[in-house]
Amino acid sequence: MSDTAKLDFAFVVDEDKRFNSVVELAATILNQDRYILMEFPEVRESHVIGAFCDDQAIGFLRFLVQDLGKAEGRPPVLRSGKPITEAYIEAFGVHPDWRRQGIGSSLQLVAIDYALRCDCYQVRSRSPVTSEENYSLKIAAGYAIQPSEQNDSYYFIKKL
Repeated sequence: MSDTAKLDFAFVVDEDKRFNSVVELAATILNQDRYILMEFPEVRESHVIGAFCDDQAIGFLRFLVQDLGKAEGRPPVLRSGKPITEAYIEAFGVHPDWRRQGIGSSLQLVAIDYALRCDCYQVRSRSPVTSEENYSLKIAAGYAIQPSEQNDSYYFIKKL
């Protein structure tokens, strides 16, 4: 990163030109655009956070605020009569040229901060077994690991 480059993190929506930059990065470099564009009508909230250098997307994280277990067809777990919610990370990536500079960790922290303000119980994500860089980031951040019984992936769960 150059000394004059401006690095920032922002929530983006599909009407925003920065959103298009996120979709372009997700499509051309990281093959995750379907996860950015997919609709989830059953969730409470859906957000995309972009990491930008001079308005060019260099990383992204999409997360859903949802009732814990609903996507898996399970009944809600209640606390004080209300369903427990989680922030589920649906998509996450950093341009290869920008990795190992704290951008992925910063994206995770922005999502965690939002999840805490929404009173989410946990943050959860699933990654394929080939995502070793993501594993390192999640382990360093204190996530627990659970192998998936569905496919070759791991769930990462962090209680908030």
